[in-house]
Amino acid sequence: VMELRSMQQNILVIGGTSGLGLELARNLKPIHTVIVTGRVDPKEAGVQFLRLDLSNAQQLNSTIDDFIATLPHVDCLIFAAGFFQEGRVSDLGDEDIDKMITVGLVAPTKLVQRLLKKQNRLSGFVAITSTSQWTPRLLEPVYTAVKSGLGMLANSLSLDENIGKVMVAAPAGMKTKFWDGQNRDLSEMLDPQWVAEQIICAYQDEFKYKFVRIMRGPARTEVLERR
Repeated sequence: VMELRSMQQNILVIGGTSGLGLELARNLKPIHTVIVTGRVDPKEAGVQFLRLDLSNAQQLNSTIDDFIATLPHVDCLIFAAGFFQEGRVSDLGDEDIDKMITVGLVAPTKLVQRLLKKQNRLSGFVAITSTSQWTPRLLEPVYTAVKSGLGMLANSLSLDENIGKVMVAAPAGMKTKFWDGQNRDLSEMLDPQWVAEQIICAYQDEFKYKFVRIMRGPARTEVLERR
């Protein structure tokens, strides 16, 4: 059983160059070898950066193939990539819809698929979703669908004997660059450093699958399901 506080592991954080992903990398780097991906190097000491752009649906297969080929053995995959998208479904263009589904659902599916094909086993998989996983929102139709899909993908992957343990972590809104340009009041939102600590703490005990909600007002962690 892989523990994030104990023996050294190779941890891959997809979407680890800012926000919660970067906070998870910062928390894990004193013990582990941490690789983060994104489009811009965060220049974080003690963290290895690999550029990875998941937004092009046409190039996704070759992009992921090339990326996986460069990796060492990965013990734990944390998928934290994502971006905000607002608008009624009729306001969104085809490219908007394709990009959201590609980044948020197709990419994590193919990353796990290719990792398992390459190394036959993955000790841990952590999927970062959102309260949008279970909350319908008029102006986030594709975003909510993708987060719900990612949660169910992870739950189903927990049934795979070649994956050690799977956790879905669904935080409420956080004070990150995720909201840049959205004119949102961030004063009541969660501190991403605190959220990262909650996720790592929740991962420590033994389970095959765990679904954790990280809520605000008041800030708290709720374990909804585990087995």
